Amino acid sequence: MLSVGVVVPTWHYFADPFKLQPLWELYFATLIDARFSENEVRAEVIDLRDTRLENTSMKIDGLAEFVSEKDVFFYWIMKTADYPEVLRTMSQLREAYPHSKHVAGATHVDNFSDECASKFDAIILGPGDESLINIINDIRHNRLQKTYKEDWRQRKYADYPFARRHYLPERAIVNRDLFGEHGSLLGTSAMLQRGCSFRCAFCVYNVPGYIQMKTNDSIEEEIEYLKREYHIEGLNLRDEIAIPLAPKLAQKFLEALGRGNIKWRGQTKVGANKDKMVTREILKLASESGCVELAIGVESASQQVMDIIDKKQDTSQVRDFVDACQEFGIKVKMCFILGLPGEPPNIVEVTRNFIEETKPDYVAVSGFCPVPGSAIYKNPEYFGVRKIYTQWEQHAHLVYRFKDEETFGLPFEYEETNRWGRAFSREEIVNNIIEIQSYLRERSMIY
Repeated sequence: MLSVGVVVPTWHYFADPFKLQPLWELYFATLIDARFSENEVRAEVIDLRDTRLENTSMKIDGLAEFVSEKDVFFYWIMKTADYPEVLRTMSQLREAYPHSKHVAGATHVDNFSDECASKFDAIILGPGDESLINIINDIRHNRLQKTYKEDWRQRKYADYPFARRHYLPERAIVNRDLFGEHGSLLGTSAMLQRGCSFRCAFCVYNVPGYIQMKTNDSIEEEIEYLKREYHIEGLNLRDEIAIPLAPKLAQKFLEALGRGNIKWRGQTKVGANKDKMVTREILKLASESGCVELAIGVESASQQVMDIIDKKQDTSQVRDFVDACQEFGIKVKMCFILGLPGEPPNIVEVTRNFIEETKPDYVAVSGFCPVPGSAIYKNPEYFGVRKIYTQWEQHAHLVYRFKDEETFGLPFEYEETNRWGRAFSREEIVNNIIEIQSYLRERSMIY
């Protein structure tokens, strides 16, 4: 029997690494077990977040004492911030288990394929659904290749099983923090869609460049599974766009959620044009389906900044969206990124005024990070970026986002001036974030 360890990093950038669930790692473990019998291959999820628990002596620099030997260790590196830790983990496990193979895929590997190919025994480019299965088969038959590549359009999310959660203890799957603002319901996360059809200049999570959805039957089955096995009352959708912008798709999707008879929250986009818009009718249906909160990526209260980052929305759309949500009893969480290119000198005042005008229920503020693969990372000169630091641990798109301890982010510097005028220094961006955060805390708008 071949043993596969799917490794979850420590998520060093989160003050509370257990609030969210490692859905991709659970998904790939599920996929492995669905394709092979127990006598052929067995998957295990290795949760390195456990190294951060207070009641354990487990340390990241002594992994071999706690992680048993596996034939294959698999790393799905969505965040570049996890990459240095993955390399350290792999180094320790290679020293302890020299015959094991190490395989990696996801966004960071796509963006640094040559370097990653030199580090790992095999890499995956693209979705990975079938590549991982092919790698396991090739290892079993002693014919492992260096690179496995798939086309997203040949791999549909709906063709694969939803992630089972039994690979981890219940404390890592459910908690009451996800719905702490909604009665502390027992909740967990799910990913019912993958991909995004927009091309925001700061983002790399628009992969694939369109949305792949689970079937309605699969959505209902996953909700029933989570209710039966974990007694969940709330579901946090980790989809990039929780409500499909095509009205017909949105209606069917929301009806499926509604049949699950649970409360849910997620992030979505207000729309792009009259044909791709979350309408009042759709928001009414969302409310009826159990939606209690929607987060929207406003990103900036400055329309100039929205245009620079190719957000494809305007402030009036945001206002209309918030009004409609409040009409139907859905709470709104606005997400802002401070430090984006083209911010006006009075960005703090502009942001504060916009919040006071639109009156969202909650606000999340983070610091800009030119993450590898994004348009800004690829063309820094255009956006006035003088230097991007390669301390990859800092590329986490945070800086005080949820907790004061979350200081990871802002690994770059602007030129003093750019095509839009004077740019903020890193210290000024930090001060702007702190000022807005203080304003929000005084009004109990952060959680």
